[in-house]
Amino acid sequence: MATGWMKALQCKSRAYEDVITTSSCRRTAANLKDVVQNTHQTKPKATRVRPPVAPKPTGTGISAGRAIHNPFFPTLTELPVGHSSRNVVEIIFHTSWSQKAFPGRIEVIFKVHNLPKTVARFEEYREAVKARAGAGNPGSKKDEDARCVADGNEVMRFHCVGPTDAEVYDAGGLCTFSGKGGSIRTFPGSGAAHESAGGGKGRRAMLVCRVIAGRVCKRVDSLLDSSACGSSAFDSVSGENGALVVFDSRALLPCFLIIYKV
Repeated sequence: MATGWMKALQCKSRAYEDVITTSSCRRTAANLKDVVQNTHQTKPKATRVRPPVAPKPTGTGISAGRAIHNPFFPTLTELPVGHSSRNVVEIIFHTSWSQKAFPGRIEVIFKVHNLPKTVARFEEYREAVKARAGAGNPGSKKDEDARCVADGNEVMRFHCVGPTDAEVYDAGGLCTFSGKGGSIRTFPGSGAAHESAGGGKGRRAMLVCRVIAGRVCKRVDSLLDSSACGSSAFDSVSGENGALVVFDSRALLPCFLIIYKV
């Protein structure tokens, strides 16, 4: 995957650097006056109290620029249309879909504000990968080792979490990975990630993630060579359609959540 667009994205762990709060977030709710002053000394008339009108649903459950807070999941902030980060994400999503144009519509894009402990684990894993690369391993490539020592061989990838009909208030749970030993597949393009989750039509959720690839075992066929790729000399495995498989959830840090419909 080319790294040029990754630099343009400038996906930092400090989310406030990429998110511009809209004026709608800064407005406080207007005070309601529920006391009516009468100038005439007449018998007060009964006042009909009208129930408040519920706002019409927008399809995303949140207005642009507002954040979704949950103490157990990452905070999500919707990027409004025209935001510089949203523009970059949309371009990458569309251009990496396939040779054909993206047939659907992006409904909303969220910036992911990861929990401090999640960021700490990500950086902890990076340092572990750098340390292993610095120690050297037989058969490893010098250029790859140089990348690993520098930044853990960090890349930007797509991960589709499949169909989603949940309200965005619960969408923070889509941005979490847990456990060790389970494989997590990411892809260099949105189209391949979409197909990996079953493809098809409907509403889908896709993550744009920072991934510590480390030393990658190149798989040459459909069968995994456990004697090579299964050893501790490698941190991830390359697969078909550009797939990159990691086996530790700490290797991934979600940056953007894209809700789209095909």
